[in-house]
Amino acid sequence: MIGGILGILLSISYLGTAWTGPGEGDTLFNGGFIPGLLIIFGIGLVGVFLFPRTVGMMFTPLTFTAPIAFVLGWISSGIGFGLIMLGFGVVSWVVTMIIGKVRPEST
Repeated sequence: MIGGILGILLSISYLGTAWTGPGEGDTLFNGGFIPGLLIIFGIGLVGVFLFPRTVGMMFTPLTFTAPIAFVLGWISSGIGFGLIMLGFGVVSWVVTMIIGKVRPEST
């Protein structure tokens, strides 16, 4: 339940960042690709060891909104930023897959 709510909020932030472009606002996805990856993998580690269902549910909506964020980022700021947004979606999907493989009892 909490993971679903956090996932919806994170998806709104993700799509908002894709639409406004880089450097606008202060979100997880605006700091650059490498810092964003580090934060996502850090949250993923928390998901593997402490809260697998919550973190898995939190990143699941990002995988479904990644194509939309790619198109929005492409339209607003060019193909490079669109690919960065798509990269965040792919990394979120990888985190959910890792949690599912390491902690299969949580799915």
